[in-house]
Amino acid sequence: METLLERGIPIDAINEYSAVEKGPGRPPHWEMVFWWTRKPLAGARAVVAASLLPADAYQTPEQFLNDLFPCRHSRKTVHACNPASRLVEKMRGKKVLDPFAGFGSIPLEAARLGAEAVAVELLPTAYVFLKAVLEFPRRVKPQDVEKWGSWIIGRLREDPAVKELYDADVYIGTWEVKCPVCGRHTPLVGNWWLARMKGKEGYERLAWMEWRDGRVEIRDLNEECRKEGGGSCDELRAEVSTRGEEGGGGSVEWGGRKYNIPPKNVNNRSETAQCLHCRAEINHRVVNGKLVKGKKSEGDWYVKWALRQWNANYERYLKGEITLEDLKNSLARPTLLAKVRIENGDLNFQPATPQDVEKLWKAAEELKKIWGDPDIPTESMTPYGCTTLGEIPSIFRNFYKLFNPRQLLTLVKLVKLIREAGHLAEEEKLREGASGEEARKYAESVTTYLAVALMKFIDYNSIATLWNPGSWSWNKVAHSLSMRGIAMQWNWCEIKPSTPLPLAYSGTITNIVESLKYLASTLTTSLGKSIVILDDATELSRLEGERFDVVVTDPPYADDVPYAELSDFYYVWLKRALSGVEGDELRPRFLPEAFFDEFGIEIPTQWQRFAPREVSENEGRWEHFGMRVTFADLLSRAFSNVVRFLKEDGLLVVYYVAKKPESWEALIDALWRRGGMTLVAAYPVETEAEESVVARGKASVLGGYVSAWRRRAGERPLELDAAWEAAVGEVARRVEGRMKMVGGKNGATAWVYYYMA
Repeated sequence: METLLERGIPIDAINEYSAVEKGPGRPPHWEMVFWWTRKPLAGARAVVAASLLPADAYQTPEQFLNDLFPCRHSRKTVHACNPASRLVEKMRGKKVLDPFAGFGSIPLEAARLGAEAVAVELLPTAYVFLKAVLEFPRRVKPQDVEKWGSWIIGRLREDPAVKELYDADVYIGTWEVKCPVCGRHTPLVGNWWLARMKGKEGYERLAWMEWRDGRVEIRDLNEECRKEGGGSCDELRAEVSTRGEEGGGGSVEWGGRKYNIPPKNVNNRSETAQCLHCRAEINHRVVNGKLVKGKKSEGDWYVKWALRQWNANYERYLKGEITLEDLKNSLARPTLLAKVRIENGDLNFQPATPQDVEKLWKAAEELKKIWGDPDIPTESMTPYGCTTLGEIPSIFRNFYKLFNPRQLLTLVKLVKLIREAGHLAEEEKLREGASGEEARKYAESVTTYLAVALMKFIDYNSIATLWNPGSWSWNKVAHSLSMRGIAMQWNWCEIKPSTPLPLAYSGTITNIVESLKYLASTLTTSLGKSIVILDDATELSRLEGERFDVVVTDPPYADDVPYAELSDFYYVWLKRALSGVEGDELRPRFLPEAFFDEFGIEIPTQWQRFAPREVSENEGRWEHFGMRVTFADLLSRAFSNVVRFLKEDGLLVVYYVAKKPESWEALIDALWRRGGMTLVAAYPVETEAEESVVARGKASVLGGYVSAWRRRAGERPLELDAAWEAAVGEVARRVEGRMKMVGGKNGATAWVYYYMA
């Protein structure tokens, strides 16, 4: 049967609807937690439907679009309305498989269409998130999560330690190192700006930090304007210039005065810093434990070496091997620059005081008392690093070291409260008359949402966060994974968990509640169902005997994201929030298959168990595990297995956004050369973010592509050793046929068709 996807779909209109999801039209559940790739729902719905429908299902493209998006004439965010019932009826009994399900856009839309959607993920972190997106909205009500989230916030506000440790909504901190010239500790400031928000005619907010007499001072022009009574202070008529990249300093001219904003005094790339006390350049190297003024190629940069020493001392202190004074005298240590209070919807900046910094040390003392607690994530980060992890693993080594003492203490308290809330929720259900299994499933769902909210809070509350002064909102904290990895930051942020901010834990609970309302409206009224499975695409052992009408998937793009290693940032905390504790060990409780093996043994990290099985390109990983493979090998192995579960006349539909032509070669090699598949359709599609793929000297591909493949029958690969002109003519004939499908007006699409032909 020829499908509608093969005959042709109105891709331009579908892409317009998809593009809306990149901005304010984002699906609400995308705000639950950050994930690296998420396909627009509008595009996923169209692709899944077209791959299941016969070519003659609709007489016109308009009819197809009207059934896909019944609200398309009244609103731009068409994903918000469910497909028409007559379209859903056509999908009854259809089965869709996504073996690389990620955050679940494809299976979510398949279920909304009325099909049975099976979402498979290798990684436990993604598996938990998929459960929250696809299965648990049918089990629990938004108000239940809101109730238990409020209970946690209330308990946290009553905690004496939390009350004592926080007196501001947000803190901006950094690292300071002992200057090898003058011997004093100097802050390393990556950006002196605090706020630089443009308005329609001026600047709504201008504030920055300055270094005077050995301490940080705040220059807030809006506040100065109010004190001087200088006209409108909500939009300053100022001239602002910045130098180079963010953090390069600049100047502000306002009210007849000119102010200079200092440039950053640390540059990680060039491995240089400057002491704010004596102004000496800190480009020293440490060679064989000795401090020298050497070449960049020699030894370690002193700052990085000092940070490693801090992390070693931090661990030794918590174990009781050194004193707090010893820890404070480390060559590097955390410090605070400024604190922020939210007052009447505005930001009130104040310099951090020695008393504020002392609270970090107070938190360290509290941590020392509970050292050995299983809720402290002492697991090691990957020893081989990744392209998006940089030097973080070699400097910080263990996950708990990605948090300053106060952040870590607060997160441990939140984990314990989430676990307690899960127990109380289960007991309450039992008292209401639910069966043991019903009560357990209810508590599992509630606890999972509370844990996912914690993941978002953690993402915005580590020493890998960043204060973003140019953000359009007054919520200027950039999250830990905003660089698509975990990067070294100098102006990191810390958020009070109970403060009324969208990124505090109280705010992330609100995000979860709104997400759940959206998901409940999409799934509880759907005739389709969704099943989430923790499995390997190269095996799919839990699907033996199953056959699917279509496989629609978005596989990894070579070296784009090392998912196993990066999402361990979430995994080590999810494992704790969803597990029980017995003595000083974690024990299986909720979703145990994600965190414990078949013998009930705890899985320390994803990188140790799942990274060797991940379909992606990572030379450091391959070397560490002694793997002699290529990305093409891994991709081919996965697709060869996946196709086994496809009905004889079924379609394999693949989203693909690759950064380099070698990745496209791997896809073609896996499906065409090794897999015996033939291309039957391809379209340029809007993806979660525009990316470019540049083939040297050839062409550039913008956005992503979705291609449809069938088992090869009839048409054979060209014999390029035959007459050259005949081969070229056949390529042209095939490309012409493909281009008619999309109107023949997209040069980038032509490049892909030529490449595939």
